[in-house]
Amino acid sequence: MKRSKRMQILVDIAKSKEDQAAKLLAQQRLKLASDKEQLEQLKEYANQYESERNLLGLNANLIANYQHFVTRLEQAVQQQNMAITQAEQQTSFALGQWLEARAKTQSMHALQQKHVKQEEKQEEKREQSQLDEFAMRRYLDIKPNG
Repeated sequence: MKRSKRMQILVDIAKSKEDQAAKLLAQQRLKLASDKEQLEQLKEYANQYESERNLLGLNANLIANYQHFVTRLEQAVQQQNMAITQAEQQTSFALGQWLEARAKTQSMHALQQKHVKQEEKQEEKREQSQLDEFAMRRYLDIKPNG
């Protein structure tokens, strides 16, 4: 098997790993976007709740319930911020993995192409040598004895 064919197998494997890394990166980016959207929804809900509270007159019992609910909302926002931080880290890691896999695929492909060009040059030399030999034999066969 030619060297370029053997290299093509390695290029295909590297490309497969690159594709897997790209899928993981896409999944992480979707998760990050979803987490950010969820945070915005929580903040919007907290703002709506705050504006409604200001419109309604609340008695002491309702104020305590309100404060408890606001505290839980703040905790949910904090947890969502932590989830976003974690998702950002995972996305960053996935991006690094994909960039590394892509670089490996590109370098293997370049090496494989180098082998293809070397093999093409060798084949051209072999063909030229055969043509030269054929021409020489033909010349010697046609040349009159003398």
